This record gives sequence, structure tokens and C-alpha cells, in this order.
Amino acid sequence: MAGIFNLPNFLSLTRIVLIPVLFFGIVDFTPAFYIYLIVLFFFTVSLDFFDGFLARKLHQETELGKILDPVADKLLVVALIAAFILKSRFPLWLAVPIILRDLVILSASLVLYKKRHIIKPSIFVGKITFVLLSYLLLVYIIDLNPNFQLLILKRFFSILTAGFLLWSFLEYLRVYLALRGTRKITPETDDTPH
Repeated sequence: MAGIFNLPNFLSLTRIVLIPVLFFGIVDFTPAFYIYLIVLFFFTVSLDFFDGFLARKLHQETELGKILDPVADKLLVVALIAAFILKSRFPLWLAVPIILRDLVILSASLVLYKKRHIIKPSIFVGKITFVLLSYLLLVYIIDLNPNFQLLILKRFFSILTAGFLLWSFLEYLRVYLALRGTRKITPETDDTPH
């Protein structure tokens, strides 16, 4: 049990704790908080890199960490999209597929864990999609400043993200269907690194 309380998991939990701060910073935006909002966003997203990097480097990969990392990513994206919808700035045509995709991925992951005790880490295209979503959200945060007009950048990242969103969903579906039929992993047969 003590093994789950490590630095990488602490960083993942820190990301989750910072999400409401970012959410309300967007919803109740004030110009005085603008720079802090951008810095806080960069800090929160950078933790996504450091928690995984440190887990591998320090050999502190845990089941909890493999769950917390993607959950933190999805909570961050959904919360900030919801904040921008409330600000009437984020397109629903993109928001709905993002949220539905994340709900489907989380549900499928839960099924795999309950039935097969499999925790599948994020796939490469999923990580790229998260990076693109992060850029898109950053553009929306920067655009909170009325001096900026970033419509072209918002459209560019929206279309690019939509393409990767579909690609990643299809890849996750393929992985889920492949893993669904695998044998149940027990502590005696588990050969994955922890």
C-alpha cells in the first residue's frame, strides 16, 4: 500500500486538484488573473509529462498511477471545455465528440479492469490528441484577452484536433476489442512491469 504514495502519483493528484482553480479562473475571468491563468495552465499540463517520466525513471509505476494519469488528462480537458462552453466560446460540434470519446474510453477501461484486471496505458495517438487539445485550450485561454484575435488559430487547432480525435477513438476501439478477449491477469500470471 505504501508504494502508491510516491512522487509521480502526488503530481497526478496535484493536477486533479488544480483543475477547479483553472475552471473557475476561466468562468470568472478577470484581467488581473490573466497571466496567472496562463502560467497555471502550463504548470498543470507540464505535470502530465513529469509524472509519467518520473514514474519510469524512479521505477515507481503503480496501478493507481496508470489510472490517475489518464483520468487527470480527461478531467482537465472536460472541465476546461465546460468552462469555455459557459463562456460561449467553445464550439459544441467539437465539445460533444471530445466528451463522448473520453466517457467511452473511461467506461471501456473500467470494464477491462473489472473483468480482466487489465490497465492499458494511453496509446501514442491518444497522447498526441491530448497535446493538440492542450494547444487548443491554450489558444482559447490566450484569447480571453480582448486584445487578441485568434480565430484562425482556433479553427486550425479545432480541425486538427477533430481529426486526431477520430483517429484516437478508432485506435482505442481496436485496442479494446483486442484486449477484451484476453485471459484474466492474476498476480501469479501478471508479467507487466509495476
